[in-house]
Amino acid sequence: MLNCKVGQVPFLYLGMPIGGNPRRLCFWDPIVNRIKAILSSWNSRFLSFGGRLVLLKYVLTSLPVYALSFFKAPSGIISSIESLLNKFFWGWGEDHRKISWIGWSSVCLQKEFGGLGIRQLKEFNIALLGKWCWRMLVDKDDFWYKVLVARYGEVRGRLEDGGQSCSSWWREVGRIRDGGGSDGGGWFQECVTKKVGDGSDTLFWFDRWLGSVPLCVRFRRLFKLYENKFVTVAELFSLGVAEGGEAWQWRRRLWAWEEELLEECRAFLFDVSLHVNVSDQWLWIPNPAEGFSVQGAYYVLTSKDLPQVDSTAEMIWHRQVPLKVLVFAWRLLRDRLPTKANLIHRGVISPEAGLCVSGCGTLESAQHLFLSDIVVS
Repeated sequence: MLNCKVGQVPFLYLGMPIGGNPRRLCFWDPIVNRIKAILSSWNSRFLSFGGRLVLLKYVLTSLPVYALSFFKAPSGIISSIESLLNKFFWGWGEDHRKISWIGWSSVCLQKEFGGLGIRQLKEFNIALLGKWCWRMLVDKDDFWYKVLVARYGEVRGRLEDGGQSCSSWWREVGRIRDGGGSDGGGWFQECVTKKVGDGSDTLFWFDRWLGSVPLCVRFRRLFKLYENKFVTVAELFSLGVAEGGEAWQWRRRLWAWEEELLEECRAFLFDVSLHVNVSDQWLWIPNPAEGFSVQGAYYVLTSKDLPQVDSTAEMIWHRQVPLKVLVFAWRLLRDRLPTKANLIHRGVISPEAGLCVSGCGTLESAQHLFLSDIVVS
């Protein structure tokens, strides 16, 4: 009657699979097939390393962004996509195979850490999902947030986890928000803090507003004994936090060592002062001025515990030098050029064929070819 076509799930809407299970590999087949289709139309043999690097950074790694911003990709899909990208970068094709001279994890490092700055899809996926966690803190008046409140419930400004009946999207976002799961750890909680104004929108125990960890972690014993665990800072201070105040309401009488812990908590709150008519505000610690960004979150995830490279490696990146020359210099500093010494090490040629082509009788290595004085008679 309405002349509508009858379909079935899952289906594609604006390029996004709807109604499928993102934890299954078949859910991601349209994205993987699209990458394969583009790669099949490019012949990497006619592209320099600089050209391949540009296509990788600005075309191929951008194709799955739309899906990665909504769904947590399985590790198998991440590995499959990165395998395709790795083969393209090193010049593999359907009828030939070339050596991957440097591991993909090292290629994807940022330039200041010795890599080429290609996106690591796993960490980029987590950073994209982290944006939803940030929006849940600062965009509570938006319609999408009200839909989540109606679906999962809210307690004192904090969305409930939804239990086993929640969607896979909300389950993954909730893990990032709460610091659960094996991917990402508690990075998001470590990067956000609450700047207290009047204290009416800050949970005393749960929000990170004083110190490096929430007070429910710093004073875990007191938190377990406190009756109203969702009390706000404004409510607690209005009742009086000093000795004899009515703010401290316990399920039972405190023991002597717990009284000492309470005194430590009071001392910790001694310098806190609330500002009337000033709203509480969430801050993104890596960049308090501009707030959260996917790029900033990605940098947090990929630069943790990585040492800076020496100044020699930083000197090769210059805007006026062609990119293919820069990639060549990058490989030279890592000694990952197809010299005869490296080919012998990988078993491509025999040791007898490793002498320099100049006839000097020295093993052909990067050190000998580029950094030694060679005199040709």
